[in-house]
Amino acid sequence: MTSLMSRRARRAACLRAVSLQLLLAMALTAGVEGSAFAAEPLVADAAQDRTFRLLPALAGGLRLAGESDHREWPVYLTRKQASQQSAFELALTSAVSVMPEGSTLRLSVNGQMVAEQQIKAFGQPQLMRFELPAGLLQPGLNAVRLTASQRHRVACDTASTYELWSDIDPARTGLRFPDGTLGLEALPDLAALAPDARGAQRLRIVQGDLTDTKSLTRAIRVLSRIARDAGISHPIVEVTGSARPAPGLTLLLGTPDELRAIGSPAMPQPGNLTLVEGDGSVVIVAAAHDQAALDDLADRIGRGELSMAALAGTEEGRAAFARLTPAAVQPGTSLTLADLGARTSEFNGRLQRTRFDLRMPDDFFPAETGTINLSLAGGYAAGLDPTSQIVVRVNGEVAAGLPLSDPAGDIFSDKVLRLSLMAFRPGLNSIEITTQTEARADRQCDTLAALQEPPRFLLVDATRLDIPAFPRLLGLPSLNASLSGGLARMTDGDVPVYVPFATPDLLSAASTLAVRLGMDLDEGGSTSIRVGRPQPHEPAAILVGAFGDLSPAAMAAVGLDGERLRAAWTAPALDGAAPQMVNASNPLQRRVVSLQSINRSEPVMTGSIRTPQDQGQPALQGLDIAQTGADGSTDEAMQRWTQAHVERDLLRNTLSRIETTVAGLFFQPDEPRKPLTAGTTLVIAQGRPQEEEAAFWTVVTAPSPAALAIAMEDIVAPQNWRQLTGHEARYDMQTGVISTDSGQPQFHVISEPDSIANWRLVAAGWLSGNPLVYAGLLLAAALGLALTTSRVLRSGGQAGL
Repeated sequence: MTSLMSRRARRAACLRAVSLQLLLAMALTAGVEGSAFAAEPLVADAAQDRTFRLLPALAGGLRLAGESDHREWPVYLTRKQASQQSAFELALTSAVSVMPEGSTLRLSVNGQMVAEQQIKAFGQPQLMRFELPAGLLQPGLNAVRLTASQRHRVACDTASTYELWSDIDPARTGLRFPDGTLGLEALPDLAALAPDARGAQRLRIVQGDLTDTKSLTRAIRVLSRIARDAGISHPIVEVTGSARPAPGLTLLLGTPDELRAIGSPAMPQPGNLTLVEGDGSVVIVAAAHDQAALDDLADRIGRGELSMAALAGTEEGRAAFARLTPAAVQPGTSLTLADLGARTSEFNGRLQRTRFDLRMPDDFFPAETGTINLSLAGGYAAGLDPTSQIVVRVNGEVAAGLPLSDPAGDIFSDKVLRLSLMAFRPGLNSIEITTQTEARADRQCDTLAALQEPPRFLLVDATRLDIPAFPRLLGLPSLNASLSGGLARMTDGDVPVYVPFATPDLLSAASTLAVRLGMDLDEGGSTSIRVGRPQPHEPAAILVGAFGDLSPAAMAAVGLDGERLRAAWTAPALDGAAPQMVNASNPLQRRVVSLQSINRSEPVMTGSIRTPQDQGQPALQGLDIAQTGADGSTDEAMQRWTQAHVERDLLRNTLSRIETTVAGLFFQPDEPRKPLTAGTTLVIAQGRPQEEEAAFWTVVTAPSPAALAIAMEDIVAPQNWRQLTGHEARYDMQTGVISTDSGQPQFHVISEPDSIANWRLVAAGWLSGNPLVYAGLLLAAALGLALTTSRVLRSGGQAGL
């Protein structure tokens, strides 16, 4: 009994309820009414070490590749956390080709170098620990940066540098504090809540009536603002009817009666909210008298006196935070490599790669109307091989190059490389500057001596990107354009997300997608959850559901073959309680869910081409289909029918061939959809319903509601979210591979007010992509000018007579 009481006492000592009394016209104050609720300890997942603060997920992943690479995280700390003596710990696994004598990992915090250690992680994970000096971490945002320098054990050619890599384990990388409590003092301190082992933040919405989509929509809008302002890069939302303790951030928003019914851990005064901190969890409890007051309170969370947008911290931390989820660039702006996260570097290896992301607006119209100028600042040493060069890639494709051919070397401050706007796309773009610096010494391949060589290349962080004026016109279908804000333009700011039924699985999947969409919208945009199916007159909608719960019309609208999906996903649907029994962070359990959801034993085929054996029916005996012809073989019968058809429809076939040829000259035909593989777990596709040309639908489907909920957690991860492009994307949960069907937009939506300058750029861009049309217009103009000139000369000659 004594031990039990001591455990309860320790739990109660770790529990700190921070009350933010929010009157309609007053600032934050303290106090919680109903202390019986706040006194109940919150028990979170005991398996996670609360003294270890993990790091958020990054869009670039956690692999340090090549001879030089880096990763950077913004980390928000409360005053209590920043005042403690802390350390940075990580687990690293490297390729066997990484040479320990010449490979190092350097840690910097807020621009100050902390320490450097050798990389000796081949064969098994290497655990590293960096002690942080007191006062280095500040309350608010901090920038934590890892820089790897890796050399090959035996090879000295450029190709061997691609064999160098070190993987960071997200579950064992982060900051270590003596005390695991957060010490929340204000609403912006929610940004200090640690993510899980995948770098994802668990967000829970608790409400008694799951069919109340208005309340759910209200909660989603609150969480979207919090996620955007707190820098949550990988949100995972769970919708539940119980306020049981759980890791992450939980939101309870309702009237006092509703809060009591779901077991709220606190009861603030109506019109106020309270933060309740538990063991690795935070609960936001917000109360109001009625629905109208709840709407008002929800609008205030994240705004005004409750704003989280301006997080405090160091200058380096705020810059890293801005790069975590970058804003779209605007025409006429300039960005340096320092703004994009790169640093001035001297390099004595063979291949240096500098990567950064650039977000274009969702209505960016890719066209050959201009170039983004990359003004390089740096230099290279004398004596390099003539093959040395700088190559710039945009989204993996070569966009520009510069030979380093001067035998005496060179120093430049404004060497311009022009990157065509056609190489970019709406949404996030990856840019890589690759410098190949080969020398005669590489042929001798003394790997240890090469470490002492003088620098071969210098890249200065003053290197600049100049963004020109570019055309603005939203092109659809396009997953990257629509999911990064384009759908909000079509729906006047409110994007509806439909589910066929109000079940926990479907609502959780739809809410995860809705919060992720809401993070990319500005203050005027939002998402809403609805049950049912969209109306034909709605300009845009998202449909989320298992393939068996979506109508054939919805599938056909986005170009999906319902029969093909049914053939590929023939296993029975999972039990609706599966998400409660599956640890989504456990790869083995995730594989079990995927295997249960997808039957790999059956090939992908439609019902019309199945044989009787495929359909479980006995084969027809004694019927020789080849003998059904009147006389002769099957080939002869087909030949006669084909000849008769050609003679009967000769004119129609000729006109059809001419039409196809002309259309192929002026219009790019749609690419056929790739066949659906048996391992596909999630499909996202876009299209227009046939019955209503003004509508535009996005369908998100999976074999079962449970598979849909778990796969949605993966697809909103930043490294996966950026891969959603084109008309259709397919995700394989077991392999982690996302395949896309890219294609040209089928229609465009005007997104900007009428502007002669913008329409001129749009017209020039469209003509640049249709050169035959452009040539035809020039020819027509030339003929018109010739006819006009001839008529003028003829009339002038008659007048002279």
